[in-house]
Amino acid sequence: MSLRQTIKRHYKIISLLRLRPMSYEDVQDEMADDPCSVEEKLLTSQRTFQRDLEDIASIHNIVIKCNRSTNKYYINEDVEETHSQRLRENFDLLNAIRLSKSFGNQLIFEERKPLGTHHLAGLLHASQNFLEVEFEYYKFWDTSISNRKVKPIALKEARNRWYLIAEDTKDDIIKNFSLDRIKNLEITKNKFKPIEYQAYEEFKDSFGIINGTEEEPVKVILSFTPREGRYVESLPLHHSQKLILSNNDEIRFSYFIRPTYDFRMEILSYGDQIKVVEPESLKSEIKKELKRCIGNYE
Repeated sequence: MSLRQTIKRHYKIISLLRLRPMSYEDVQDEMADDPCSVEEKLLTSQRTFQRDLEDIASIHNIVIKCNRSTNKYYINEDVEETHSQRLRENFDLLNAIRLSKSFGNQLIFEERKPLGTHHLAGLLHASQNFLEVEFEYYKFWDTSISNRKVKPIALKEARNRWYLIAEDTKDDIIKNFSLDRIKNLEITKNKFKPIEYQAYEEFKDSFGIINGTEEEPVKVILSFTPREGRYVESLPLHHSQKLILSNNDEIRFSYFIRPTYDFRMEILSYGDQIKVVEPESLKSEIKKELKRCIGNYE
């Protein structure tokens, strides 16, 4: 049995048991009803299933136990790391895309430009091996093109885009470059010394990709309408989000975050479904932005 089949079977078992507790027979029946699972020959013996559960615990850090009274398996401890979860989601998406070739218009994607993800592997290799890279960079705000030579540090996802965090050799300033604006990437053989920059720490209190500003992280309280609040609860705006109030009139969340420009733009995108409760400084900034918006229609 191939490694690809094993990984796909692990992901399928995890996905099924996240839906509800199932017996071994239930899992096999679900796979038998799934054309992709049948095609990939994912159905297995109970002995292999037990080995899969052990491997899932050690590889994916997801513990699956069996309720002996019902003989059904369930996820007991789900602490799947973010990168493992995203890898599994992308694996599911790739299989859905492959199946969509025979399913006509039943799988619909948003129309958008490529995200530059074909650069990910090369840039990750360069950052791990401390190799300088060169590329042409097309700016967002104008049509200018500049040649860049940088020392790659990390890669960060923000609002459906991927960014390269790197030190520009021209001025030794750490900058962010959107991967979809990078052309003609070349990984050089020029080595550089490791850069003392903790990317996660730098961005953990930020929203999106803007950091290195003078704003300090502060406690922010946002009030949403119940409808919008339930949506935000399922898809948090930031990892620091905490539910502090929920009733028939509003749902409130607290955050510890830098109130940067992109966070203010996110707040404005919710229109009349949101209100800044605190701090007063952020409330004032949002009022100014709203007044400027109204001024565009006068």
